Amino acid sequence: MLFDYRKKHERLLEKVLGSERISIKNKDLFLRFRRHLIAEGHSDAHIDKLLSALRILLENVDFDLEEAEKEDIEEIVAWINQREVSEETKRQYKIMIKLLYKWLNNGEYPDKVRWIKTTAKQRNNTLPKDILTEKDVKKLIEAAENPRDKAFIALLWETGARIGELYDLRVGDFQDHRHGLQIVITGKTGARRLPLIESVPYIRAWLNMHPGNTNREAPAWINLGTKNRGEKVGYRALYKMLKETAEKAGIRKPINPHHFRHSRATYLANRFTEAQLCEWFGWVQGSDIAARYVHLSGRDIDDAYAMLHGIKEAEEVKLSKLTPVKCPRCFESNAPDANFCYRCGQALNLDAAMKVEEAESKLMETFASLQDGDVMKMLKVITTLYQIAREDEDVKERLKILMSQD
Repeated sequence: MLFDYRKKHERLLEKVLGSERISIKNKDLFLRFRRHLIAEGHSDAHIDKLLSALRILLENVDFDLEEAEKEDIEEIVAWINQREVSEETKRQYKIMIKLLYKWLNNGEYPDKVRWIKTTAKQRNNTLPKDILTEKDVKKLIEAAENPRDKAFIALLWETGARIGELYDLRVGDFQDHRHGLQIVITGKTGARRLPLIESVPYIRAWLNMHPGNTNREAPAWINLGTKNRGEKVGYRALYKMLKETAEKAGIRKPINPHHFRHSRATYLANRFTEAQLCEWFGWVQGSDIAARYVHLSGRDIDDAYAMLHGIKEAEEVKLSKLTPVKCPRCFESNAPDANFCYRCGQALNLDAAMKVEEAESKLMETFASLQDGDVMKMLKVITTLYQIAREDEDVKERLKILMSQD
């Protein structure tokens, strides 16, 4: 048994040192903590538990643990509490964190971890607070600074995938599908195919401007700044982007990638069977995780009670607020709040169409008064066009689309 654990420790060490997701400082911390545990005489089984938990944690944080503040520790504990693991496993993570910082603080628990409870407790069946909603996600997408961030947020929400499953996507992983696009991602239970609908407008907009969109092997998520421009974006940058976008959108809820997964699972628990949830989220069939989400959603009792009183029809279906709008001219999928088709410029709602018609009428009146060679009147047309575009965002949006076409 001793030999087996040593081999396991070696494989664990190889994974940590070879991981692109773990910073150099965190790798050094892992090595030093491992040396300390061995020196302290902890059993091989206990060391295995602690270091396995530490490795997974290190692959999911965007800061160096040795420099963490209390706010960072709270974020870690929130991440642990939301993990799809048993209460005992969560307790082991918390024990590891307290031991780690006790060692870093010369044998005393520092205040930033003293508050963490590691006693066993009953499963918490209270209704979830701070679950992200479609309205929250829509605000986040609108607040995102560029097409890359909009696409990542939309995809993170629609798939509910683990951050590592999306982080390694390449341009060629997005494939056409009869309903939009599809991706094949590899998780803990193997590969699974996910059809995409809600995120399609944002993904296509991003891939259209992606500098490596002709290279199927190019990373899907790249740096847009001057430093390392065009290279694969780092974990830290994605976490930071989500946090800053949430602040900009006024969302005061947990915003880490796993909370997206937790929120999406709660949302889909109202619409999917337990077997479908397991397939979508990459859980082992028969896992009680899916049943737990169905319980939290209140689907069974809420719908059954509403139908009992004739409030809800059995076949009633509520469309997602993020369902794309199909262009009536070219059938392209557009964002739900789009006024014009991003591909052909067609107005997508009556209000947008009326604004364009009004603008066109003003221009036609000016054009009608033109005489050959009348330069001043031509300048008046250009000025009128400029003023209309300045005063009306919808008209400006349509003009941009038309001017970008060949």
